[in-house]
Amino acid sequence: MNKIVERKPGSALRYAMSRRAAGQHLTVELSEIVKLAWPMVLTQLAQVAMMTTDLAFIGHIGPEALAAAALAVTLYLVSFTFGAGLLAPIAPLAAQAYGAGNPAMVQRALRTGLWAALMLSFPIIAFAFGGEQILLAFGQAPDAARLAQQYLFGLALGVVPALWLQVIRNFMSAVNRPEPILWITLAAIPLNALLVYLLVYGKLGLPRLELFGAALASTLANCDVPGRFLVCHDASSFP
Repeated sequence: MNKIVERKPGSALRYAMSRRAAGQHLTVELSEIVKLAWPMVLTQLAQVAMMTTDLAFIGHIGPEALAAAALAVTLYLVSFTFGAGLLAPIAPLAAQAYGAGNPAMVQRALRTGLWAALMLSFPIIAFAFGGEQILLAFGQAPDAARLAQQYLFGLALGVVPALWLQVIRNFMSAVNRPEPILWITLAAIPLNALLVYLLVYGKLGLPRLELFGAALASTLANCDVPGRFLVCHDASSFP
């Protein structure tokens, strides 16, 4: 009995130290999650801000244009989300290689993702080009389907850079460096707003493109994000 009593203080001390170590470990883990998550959340909000800017300008064209844009975006997201889902494995592949300290596999994951995005873009573009017929088949009004097709033509031009952006976002999150995509995306917001204004309303001698111009502006802005990344960052720089 005395031996048991004598061990109690030591056991309590070890238990307290174990709980303290577990608490410190949890704090470190939570801080790392927050550090990784906040740029990803803000990047998503920046993408929403760009879409909101487009809708604000489209709304001045007229309610019919706004409704057609909503139809076009809904139809476009059906195929784009499918493609983005197929690109999701890039993140765990890159993360596994990064954690193993294998730079060759890290680079390979990024290259594979970019090539896969390029291949997936063809059926998505074809789907967008046939948007008017699909909307008519679902009973939409001919005028709304025709206006939606104008917007879809512009979105189709941006499928490749949009999928590349998805790959790069997955890749940068996997290697614990989501901040560069955030800064580049934030810089694209005013660029997108300027392009939408110029192309939708035909300012500075440019043709008035309305719905097609809004989608084209988003395409050009989306091209800017992966373009800046690929110019400024080399996959070989990731250990």
